[in-house]
Amino acid sequence: MKKIAVLISNKGTGTNLQAIINGVKSGEIKAEIAVVISDTSEALGLSRARKNKIPIKIVPKKEDLLPVLKKLNLDFVCLAGWKQIILDEVITAFPNKILNLHPGFIPDSIKGKVLNPDGNEGLWNKGKLANQAIQNFLDSKSTYAGSSIHYLTLEFDFGPVLARVFEKIKPEDNIDSLYARLKVKENKMYTDVLAELSVSKTVMVIDGGGRGAALVDKYTQSDKVGKILAVPGNDLMSVNCKKTVVTFQHLKTTSIAEILQICKKEKVDLVDVAQDNAVEAGLVDKLTKAGIKAFGPTKAAGQIEWDKSWARNFMVKYKIPTPEFHVFKSEDKGIDFVKKDPDKQWFVKASGLAEGKGAISAKNTSETIDAIKQMSKFGISGKTYLLEEWLIGEEFSAFALCDGEDFQIVGFAQDHKRVNDGDKGPNTGGMGCVSNPKVISAECRVQSADIFKKTINGLRKEGRPYKGVLYLGGIIVKGKVWVIEFNARWGDPEAQVLLPSIKNDLYEICLAIISGNIKKTKIIIDKKVRVAVALCAKGYPIDYSKAKGKLVYGIEKAAVKIYGAGIKKIDGSYVVSGGRVLYVVGEGDNVIDARRAAYSAISEIKIQGNHMHYRRDIGWRDINR
Repeated sequence: MKKIAVLISNKGTGTNLQAIINGVKSGEIKAEIAVVISDTSEALGLSRARKNKIPIKIVPKKEDLLPVLKKLNLDFVCLAGWKQIILDEVITAFPNKILNLHPGFIPDSIKGKVLNPDGNEGLWNKGKLANQAIQNFLDSKSTYAGSSIHYLTLEFDFGPVLARVFEKIKPEDNIDSLYARLKVKENKMYTDVLAELSVSKTVMVIDGGGRGAALVDKYTQSDKVGKILAVPGNDLMSVNCKKTVVTFQHLKTTSIAEILQICKKEKVDLVDVAQDNAVEAGLVDKLTKAGIKAFGPTKAAGQIEWDKSWARNFMVKYKIPTPEFHVFKSEDKGIDFVKKDPDKQWFVKASGLAEGKGAISAKNTSETIDAIKQMSKFGISGKTYLLEEWLIGEEFSAFALCDGEDFQIVGFAQDHKRVNDGDKGPNTGGMGCVSNPKVISAECRVQSADIFKKTINGLRKEGRPYKGVLYLGGIIVKGKVWVIEFNARWGDPEAQVLLPSIKNDLYEICLAIISGNIKKTKIIIDKKVRVAVALCAKGYPIDYSKAKGKLVYGIEKAAVKIYGAGIKKIDGSYVVSGGRVLYVVGEGDNVIDARRAAYSAISEIKIQGNHMHYRRDIGWRDINR
């Protein structure tokens, strides 16, 4: 059950406190009032607390409030007539947990506005206390008075709005008559908001691999989330999880009708669309249209990933650093072009989605022609393909959380794409990853931020604002960052090393992005280094059929994070069901400690018949720097 504190003063009679008490007693608010705090023993509302045998604390000095609150392990702090200044350190300690009742209409963005029911602009009343605010409604000849309940943020009298109420102003109204009617609506609004917040939320994650497993793990850490659904999910997602995790492995991430049906049946509060095919299919668009909150980009915004030729032209238009590229729609035209410049080295890329395997490197004309001919194996994704200049440098990935207008960079990582040690062999979906790689300099961070800014602004100008996680795949060539690609979601395996570094509640972050408030959200990132190693079925990515169905041993012995991917549980035992079976994540103060933790855990894990393959050199660049 949730625990709340209600803060009152000698201003008012405590009607909001009484409304909260009544809501708790009736069971509408599924919480307990742990304490009522006042800055003075003369507050009238204290008699209501005593009558209901609720503990009372008197805190006359604002500097003493935080220690009192910290001892109570609170889920929410409700300001109900509190007039003392709330220090920044209190707001920082309780992000998106302090509720304030404001007598006015707080907009959803700093530059935004709220319209009254009749279409006239509502008054914000920023900085005005209750009686002043009511008088301002009257003096300004407003058609409506009203109040907002919002989360307290460091921005004065602003923050994510949870609810608003409107009260039509009558010609004969004065402060007392108007406020008396408004108070009734305020009381109900506070009760309704707390009733909504006190119910554990249900989240659906659209992904089935290691990335999805990392997201499920992160959502289980949220105090607000009680149940997680995963489409399709995998059988390792619920291991060591104290919350309910339900998978729908018979579905695809593009099974839109079935996903919508589940969301309605299970009353899903948020859907995290984390997989590229689902973005291309327009799942976010369909969910939003159905009135279901969805975290992720729309189909139009996601085109920056699922259509590489469109993305390259977009980059040129908005002066985003991009290598030389040429787009082709026929095999013959690409081959004819290559023959005209036989010494050029290219990357041949399918324009559409190809499960991370659609880029083929070619060192000479013969290899380039062969790569062009391989585009047909990617079906419709390879019908349009690109020849891209082969840049020589060091690759990295950067991730930003975007709300359509603003963004925050939340991490850098370095993936290891090739299947074998020493970066040899064919490309894969990712054999391992390191967070906080040493290649990321201060200048690289500045250039990456500039690229994100141009991209977000460009997409907004194109009428396709980007909300969600934006993945910048970059390469550093002689100190300059070039864009290899953009992805419209967390990377895999980058999510496995970056999500654990975010100390905020992921559910709250998603709501902030959906409501356009990422700029006002203080995201806290730890400074640990993490190394993820993919344990694969032998033969991956070419042919791992002989490994399918083989038993996987030792998972329970690992003393680190284990994220499942191509793995199933049959008759109580885990078996191989895909190419990348699971991920082992070690963490430490440096890359040496993180690698040691990961590889020590790997020594405990086996796949029946020695059908396991993994790289033994993940993080080798940082070791050698």
